[in-house]
Amino acid sequence: MKKYLSKKILWQSLLSLSAIGIFILLAVGSDVIDLDAMGIVPTYSRDMTYNEKTNQFTETEAYSRTKKTTIGTRDRGAHRWHGKVTVTYESIVPKYYDFKEEVEMVHGKRNGTSTITYLQSGTVIYKCYNMGIKVECKKAAPVNEAEISAYQVLSSKYPWYLFALNATGFKDADVESYIDTLEEIMGTNEFEDDEFDDYYDDAIEVLEETPYDSIIVINSLLSFMNGFELIKDSELRMAVIDHYRSDVYSTYDIVSTTYPGYLLSLQEGDVTDQDFEEFSQDLDSCMASYGSLDLEDPFFIDSVDSWLYRAIMSIYETEDSDSTDILKSAARLYVHNDLQSIWHEINSMLIQYSVNSTPAEVSEVVLYFIVMQFIQGDIIKRSVWKSYLINKGVVSVPTVTTVFEAGNSATSVTLNGYVLEDGGAEVNSRGITWASYYNPTTDDHLEASGTGMGAFQVTLTGLTEGDTYYARTYATNSTGTAYGNCVQFIVQSTVGIEENGLFDLDFSIYPNPVSAFATFSFQMEYSANMELTIVDLKGGVVYQNDLGSLPRGDHQINLDLSALKSGIYSCQLTKSGTAQVTRKLVIVR
Repeated sequence: MKKYLSKKILWQSLLSLSAIGIFILLAVGSDVIDLDAMGIVPTYSRDMTYNEKTNQFTETEAYSRTKKTTIGTRDRGAHRWHGKVTVTYESIVPKYYDFKEEVEMVHGKRNGTSTITYLQSGTVIYKCYNMGIKVECKKAAPVNEAEISAYQVLSSKYPWYLFALNATGFKDADVESYIDTLEEIMGTNEFEDDEFDDYYDDAIEVLEETPYDSIIVINSLLSFMNGFELIKDSELRMAVIDHYRSDVYSTYDIVSTTYPGYLLSLQEGDVTDQDFEEFSQDLDSCMASYGSLDLEDPFFIDSVDSWLYRAIMSIYETEDSDSTDILKSAARLYVHNDLQSIWHEINSMLIQYSVNSTPAEVSEVVLYFIVMQFIQGDIIKRSVWKSYLINKGVVSVPTVTTVFEAGNSATSVTLNGYVLEDGGAEVNSRGITWASYYNPTTDDHLEASGTGMGAFQVTLTGLTEGDTYYARTYATNSTGTAYGNCVQFIVQSTVGIEENGLFDLDFSIYPNPVSAFATFSFQMEYSANMELTIVDLKGGVVYQNDLGSLPRGDHQINLDLSALKSGIYSCQLTKSGTAQVTRKLVIVR
């Protein structure tokens, strides 16, 4: 493996304060971290509990002056928040902005209407999101890009992040003043796009000696925790989880078949498939040496996370290479926030440093990709960057999202695509691309659907019943092609209205007929991953909820069906992707 990408960018990322902290936290799996030693804030604590009856997780995070409590369900694939989620921010001392947010999450991203209640005053406001990006309520409205400040980008696209800053004691005016000052300092210099990070860091360093230092500290911590959520989308992480669940295929087997795009990305760093296969073998062996895991344990994936990053760091430190010396030296410097000294030391060492094709060196590229996802957690920096591009007239790729609509038959499905931003240039092509593996591109199957911004719908046909597919939206402008979130689905025959029985599930609905609220009850003889789907007579999915891994015993789900029209529906319980039992549901008003 030769020298790859930009080693300067690699080491800037790996040696950032957040990167050092992330691998300390993930490798040891600690619930209490002394972030003060890393220059962020005093002790941060995290605790998570699980309620078997409701299948809900409760995560409590306490830091600085605020306690954040998140209650809801998580998806089976990557343990991201998925379904109805309630987030409560409570100030410890003194009282600031205590509020509660109730929102539907899809794989860790807000999607739909978010209801925010300010607990002191009782004031209620509403925000609407499309896969994490704020849109106009009642429609996925495209965002027209004109001259705009970074604060306007933050408040218009990421209001949830602004709420988090509010909860720690900062008013909107405080945040706006800080970001405006940050932009003003950067605006006193002329610099190229690839110098943005340097000038941004310089501006932060100036403001650390002003009353804005408290916002900088809190933003560092919020960015730190947001970064943890973002790296849950790491394709290597998901492949390792799949490896444990398969109990047959190695991590390399799964990456090469389900996540081949990850291998292509590694090749840009001069990592050959053979290099990565050797690394994967070491990774699997290292994790296996830690013991066995219970797949039905609700904290199974948390254990995988801890073992994964522990194993990566173990492989990384296997060889006494120059790169390890660089990391240790820079870490010591970072404790004293001596950024200039760090950079000079790294540069002097990198002159003689070259990457070899050993598992230890492959681990560096793997870490690079993880860290590149992690550093996107700084929403303020992302907002400043977006404002910089818009105001400078730099065209960027569009912003797009994907939503699964319905399974129409045993061979077709319908998906919705959204072009939320055009990037500053006309979108001349858009549509849905799909394949039998994760993150398909326009080189794979493609269904085009017009041009421009806004929403569109595509029906994929010619699929094979029972097969798993992946699809995502794409949009192209003069700068290039952007892709949205990737959705996974299994094509199945539309469920008929006749009831069938089954296996170990005793499924009943009460009352039935129903006018509004109904209770769905079922009994399981052993634990499994379950999903509840309600389908109308035309085969359209009107309700779908991934219930996650449920233990043996009795279960009840209470649903408000007042939004559904009068008529006959079919309710289906699916276990591990296979239909198990259906019941007729009649709604009468």
